[in-house]
Amino acid sequence: MSEKAKNLLRRIASQTNSLYHIDFKSYVPMSDKAFKCKAVEGNEYFVKKTDLYTQEKYRFLYHQGVDNVLYPLENTKNEYISKNENDEYYIMPFVSDFYMLDEIKAGRMIDELIHLHKTTSFQKNLSVSHSRRKVEEILDYLNYKFSLIESFIRTLEAQDFDEYSIPILKNYHILLDSKKIMIKYNKKIIYAIKESKSVYYCFLHNNPKLDHLLITSGRQYLVSIENGKIGIPSLDIAKFYVENCDLNIDMKTIIKKYFSMYDDDFYFDYFCFLVFLIYIKGLIIDEKDYITTQSFLYTTQSIEKFIHTFDLDEQIKTTKGNHK
Repeated sequence: MSEKAKNLLRRIASQTNSLYHIDFKSYVPMSDKAFKCKAVEGNEYFVKKTDLYTQEKYRFLYHQGVDNVLYPLENTKNEYISKNENDEYYIMPFVSDFYMLDEIKAGRMIDELIHLHKTTSFQKNLSVSHSRRKVEEILDYLNYKFSLIESFIRTLEAQDFDEYSIPILKNYHILLDSKKIMIKYNKKIIYAIKESKSVYYCFLHNNPKLDHLLITSGRQYLVSIENGKIGIPSLDIAKFYVENCDLNIDMKTIIKKYFSMYDDDFYFDYFCFLVFLIYIKGLIIDEKDYITTQSFLYTTQSIEKFIHTFDLDEQIKTTKGNHK
């Protein structure tokens, strides 16, 4: 355990008796910010450093009637989040996760995201000023990233081909295809913003990794909601797809079934745009070396799989046809 983690534990343990009537006797670090702690009476607890905004998120979920989130214990001040001079943290009973195949757990995760989204769902119009500003920021980034990629490709083409450059040049067309598809989706999104379209918002988990779903005693709980926020549900599903696309499951059927709830192409279109964006953001372009080549291959192969999985090849053909 690092000295930083030890100091955090000391500060928290010094006040758990007064705030929770709990005395910890042993600690097992799970990270520098999270610990499994055992109390004198034998009960085990999960302790995690967080921030004050987490208090508002748990309160919001509680008052919305969300019952598939594992809530922290309330302290003697009736607050989920406790605070000392240096830290904000929460304590909850430690729940042992029941082992389950990732392929099965992924389906359960979608079920719990659906429940979270439905329970906290509300409609409002897209804000022209706010939404347009966010889209412009994304487009500025994409223009920068694709310009960087293009410059890098030109540099490779001017050099002798080798084991680093050949696989990059061979797969570059996949990025060009993805750019064409993104442009098409972006036009649809901008149109929806201009029309001030009414869409569903909800509380997003915003970090839907399988590790953040606990299955125990016949119940399923979402945990680690610190990154949660209000937004359009497509973002949760895009992150879920990227996290789990390598699993041996029918991802197309699972995700299409999710979006069938909305009876509006906007949510699926936005989902596709976000998946492309996540992959492009993760692409490392540094210099002609092993790391860049591996990152390029991973990104392009992942994008190609995504295009084929959701039959987006037609988007490419349509775009090419429009240029004839």
